[in-house]
Amino acid sequence: MPLPHRALVAMSLLALLGGCRDDDDEPKPPKGPFLSETPLWQVTADTSLADECFGSSVALADFNGDGRKDLAVGTEPCTVNFAVVDHPGRVSFFAGEERFFSKQAVSALMTWQNTHPQTRGQGLRTTAGNVNGDAFADLLVTTRYGVSVFPGGPDLGAILTEPAFRVPGNGLFSTTFLADFNGDGLDDLVSIRAGMLSFYASTPGAQGGPFTLVHSRPGFTVRDMGDTNGDGAVDLMLASPETEGARALYLGCKPGSSFACEGPLSAAPVWTVVASGVKLHPDLNDDGHPEAFLSTDNGMTSLHLSEAGGRISSAPVWSIPQDPVFPSVSMPVAVGDLDGDGERHDFVHDAVGRLFFYSPAKGVSESLRPVWAWPREDSIPDGYEVYRRYSVAMPGDMDGDGVDDLVVAAGAAGNLLNGPVGEVSVYGGGQVPKEPKAPPHARPVASCDLRRDSENGKPDLTVDKDAVARTLHVVRKTFAADACEVQEGCVAAPGERRLLRFSTTILNLGRADAVFPPYDERPDVYVFDECHGHDHLQGFAGYELRDARGQQVLTGRKQGFALLDTISYCTDAAPETFHDPMGISAGWADVYTFEVPCQWMDITGLGDGAYTLRVGVDESDILEEEGVHPNEVFVRVRLEGDTATVLP
Repeated sequence: MPLPHRALVAMSLLALLGGCRDDDDEPKPPKGPFLSETPLWQVTADTSLADECFGSSVALADFNGDGRKDLAVGTEPCTVNFAVVDHPGRVSFFAGEERFFSKQAVSALMTWQNTHPQTRGQGLRTTAGNVNGDAFADLLVTTRYGVSVFPGGPDLGAILTEPAFRVPGNGLFSTTFLADFNGDGLDDLVSIRAGMLSFYASTPGAQGGPFTLVHSRPGFTVRDMGDTNGDGAVDLMLASPETEGARALYLGCKPGSSFACEGPLSAAPVWTVVASGVKLHPDLNDDGHPEAFLSTDNGMTSLHLSEAGGRISSAPVWSIPQDPVFPSVSMPVAVGDLDGDGERHDFVHDAVGRLFFYSPAKGVSESLRPVWAWPREDSIPDGYEVYRRYSVAMPGDMDGDGVDDLVVAAGAAGNLLNGPVGEVSVYGGGQVPKEPKAPPHARPVASCDLRRDSENGKPDLTVDKDAVARTLHVVRKTFAADACEVQEGCVAAPGERRLLRFSTTILNLGRADAVFPPYDERPDVYVFDECHGHDHLQGFAGYELRDARGQQVLTGRKQGFALLDTISYCTDAAPETFHDPMGISAGWADVYTFEVPCQWMDITGLGDGAYTLRVGVDESDILEEEGVHPNEVFVRVRLEGDTATVLP
């Protein structure tokens, strides 16, 4: 029987309204903006300057007084065959513009007056400050062999003509930075050279020069801690004179300070903490006091929250994950609210080859993981040139989308493959992209239940299979006939070779340190390396490539090792130790990264197909081991031209 007309109309209207509600209930894609993986702005290394590795550091300030912030980018000498080339280094200005920066550099080579025979621009870093109180930001340039201060001015090209001040002395400079330790509003200078900590007060216009030495004391470590007590003077962290392995906070002294002073600092520290490194971090638990990242002798860098009165808790709430694929983590840097979630708690930290981004909610816990990373891939891609080391600057919102952006300098951090690299980029801030869904890889930070026993325990060496797999990649490199790699048989012939590179991470998960016998006890296990100039273990490791039938088709030639503690794997790891002549402490690993000469298989001429890579350690049974963990691992890989794909 047909339905009445009114019923049909009602049903149609209900369906229409229901359909609208269903559409409204569908989740709408986020509008953005999003964190950018592709730079919004970028300048790269000039490859015609063969000895110059661009992007070793970046400073952001208005150096020419035009109301826009400029970039001062450091360029340091490249490392070729693990030797730093003889080059003084360079500094380049990129003038601020309405949107981002000019791409036309204003640059100059640096000059140094150190009499040390190795004087060059190694470790060149740029820092902005205010040393004379005028309308222009000033520039500090530091290297291992010298320190120079350049006052800002209206002409960027003229700033680098000649430094206004050079820290006097020869030999090695280890740490130098600007800090207003006397609270007069001008940046003073703190520098360590040859084990002596020197304090130079800013004295613009003085007959003796723009800086005056006001105090010196023995010292090998110092860190700027900011103004912790709010009196306008910067406070400093020094090695504790009373407690071995500890750091002590000293207050900066200004005229009229209520506490006793010794030179520019308080005569006594206000607090001491057992750590090899300390860096304060902006308040995360909303108690009005900064938190602290502490580095300890077991190789961990951990976050410790503040307690009542501002003291730092002895118990960590979170530790930075360490990854042998991207080793050597640095102290975090606060970046405000980079993801636009309204919480200014974000921070980044770099490792060799990667910059990690964190957006912690209130109440940081052990579950904190990075939410993004540059580059985003967890593995090393084919054709990879060299690791990068990163420095950052916070420019605010540069593209007008309402979210802060990030300036990132990426300089070469190791042995070059084919030529100079480096870049400085601006990445856009915003929400974390929905893809990829998985966060960046982070190893769990946990105890290994080592149960260390120095009397009855034994070492137990093994290889991190995951680290081998995630670093496998193919590159091409040209070798001269007299190259060490040719002489040592690491490649079959000079010329262009196709290489399967990978990192070998050697762990000691035993109950005792792995200490190798000295040369006079076991001369048979050592060989003097003419190219490297020191003894290596021989026959310690074995690299093999096998075909689908299990037949060996290639043997690697990386036979020389000099082992030491590089990366901590366990919260219960032994204290970091330098073993004589070499060794790996319990809970630690040594990482032979893929850029180390001979850390590869020469696959030139090898056909495409599926293969198995075998990596073994302690092949000659030099050490007596626990035997719980295997000494070898196997990784299946498919080779196709210049690509390597890890197989399950």
